[in-house]
Amino acid sequence: MSTRALHRTHHPRVLRGANGWLWVCDCGSASCRTPNRTPLPWRNALIGALLHSGSVTA
Repeated sequence: MSTRALHRTHHPRVLRGANGWLWVCDCGSASCRTPNRTPLPWRNALIGALLHSGSVTA
């Protein structure tokens, strides 16, 4: 694994949807893609985005 891959991070954005808040990332992940999810309150969307931003992809 290269050093570049180790330091790659995600930069998700928290957006207001029609029924609540969601987060989306340029990698293709998004809170709205989780099956059977109800719309998120702002705080939960922000926490989900922060957790996703700390993840490392190979």
